[in-house]
Amino acid sequence: MEIIVSAKDRQAAEANKNASILLEELDQEKSREESKKLAAARKREKKRRKKKEKQEKEKEQKEKEEKKDEAG
Repeated sequence: MEIIVSAKDRQAAEANKNASILLEELDQEKSREESKKLAAARKREKKRRKKKEKQEKEKEQKEKEEKKDEAG
């Protein structure tokens, strides 16, 4: 009888260990997904900012050229 109880205890301990490992892996996967989303958001924001800066620069250049043409 003790052997059966001991085997059940070992089996339960192993199941708990495996469950803990799976939960940890799920948590790590969730963290990786969040990191990917944040990185993608940063990349989009950087792209928007660069595009806006480029448009402003082109606008300034155009204004300079117009002033130059008016003065000339």
